[in-house]
Amino acid sequence: MKQTTSFLLALALCLLVTKPVDSQTPNCDNDSLGLIPLTDLGSGYYLGYQGGLFPGGSNIELPASQHYKKGRNFAKNLKPLDSLGNISYERGVVLMGGFGPSIPGHILDEFVPIVRDTTDTEFKTNICFDGINMAAGGKGLDYAIGADSVKYWNNMLMKIEEKGYTAEQLQVGWMYFNDKYDTTGTMSFPETPNQIADDLTTYLHMMMTHFPNMKIMFISGRHFGGFADTTLEQYPAISEPSSYWNNFAVKWVIERQIIGTPDLKYFGANIKAPFITWGPYLWTDGSIERSDDHRLYQCSDFSTTDGYHLTDSTNVRDARFLMQHIYNSDFSRFYVRDGDSWSSCVPYLDSIHRTQPDIVDINPIGITLYPNPATENIYVYRHNGSGNLYAVEIYNHLGQLIYQESGDGVTSNNLAIDIADLNSGMYFLRVAMDDSATGTLKWYQQQFIKQ
Repeated sequence: MKQTTSFLLALALCLLVTKPVDSQTPNCDNDSLGLIPLTDLGSGYYLGYQGGLFPGGSNIELPASQHYKKGRNFAKNLKPLDSLGNISYERGVVLMGGFGPSIPGHILDEFVPIVRDTTDTEFKTNICFDGINMAAGGKGLDYAIGADSVKYWNNMLMKIEEKGYTAEQLQVGWMYFNDKYDTTGTMSFPETPNQIADDLTTYLHMMMTHFPNMKIMFISGRHFGGFADTTLEQYPAISEPSSYWNNFAVKWVIERQIIGTPDLKYFGANIKAPFITWGPYLWTDGSIERSDDHRLYQCSDFSTTDGYHLTDSTNVRDARFLMQHIYNSDFSRFYVRDGDSWSSCVPYLDSIHRTQPDIVDINPIGITLYPNPATENIYVYRHNGSGNLYAVEIYNHLGQLIYQESGDGVTSNNLAIDIADLNSGMYFLRVAMDDSATGTLKWYQQQFIKQ
């Protein structure tokens, strides 16, 4: 009898402990709060502070302003950079990184494939433009700029190097953050969003230290937080009005740069931050449509587990919203959209062999690829004698690896590669060989056409 009682007591305690986890559900009844989106608030006021995305209650920045002109000029003059930060259309990239915790990370998982899909009928992207997901789940601003900031930024560098890129190649970014400052129990307006604006500024300072060629940063505020499960540990930081206030923080940090705050200096000497502007504005009053674009977020757009993370379909929708924003913005369309000026670019090559970031062209160094165009075979001929071959890779025009072979150090000066089964079109050949002069391994790359 005692054993049965002990078992039932243990079972009851187990159920009591696990109940909060099992009970996490969206707060779907909280589908609106009566708060007005900044875009609809316009020149109106919330607790004494004007709405709109930009100064004066406007949702567009004045084209005559210095800030607008500088940002547009940055965008028009962005060029692909190689691993050392030098302009190169053969070995360079216009790289955009996405930063924030898990929610933007899930959006970026859907965004990067859109960037790389050159067959997308809505967004025809420049093949020199690439995106990289650098979000870190669970890591808000407090972590990124706090005592563990070294770990955070080392992780950012690792993420970029894992894709075969270097810190010098990152020129564009998108940020979406919450800040656990909200959880201190002292939330107030305007103090809380002002603190977040300060933290965003500190984050940008650290970013410039680690990514010195960062030129343009898009920033988005949080989604509607009213559906979040009230038992979540981070509930104070993600609920309302915290998420609404978060968007004021973005508005104010951008306004600080527009009016010339020294901590956000973005051109000339002693630059402290990149040019910053709005990314897509995501906040709606839950299921109430915004009047400017009829956008809304229903409870069904959020996870059935916590009402906080987005569903897969919403991530896809928001990824396209982000892509639409940068595809049309005067601060990005020049380098995002495809055009004649990018025709000589080599697209992103996603290879397992990423230890050598420097890829040099074939012809100038005594190596020839022939014939080109080709139908059955292409040959890699080394003019200055035999050498050791270690790897062969072929990529399609999307930068997708379609053929890979290990050479295992085979000695050859005239390598034949069978391409008979390839479809007609443009391809990129990469081979890893030792440099006959130094004996060191190098990657060589050249474009070819299969007829």
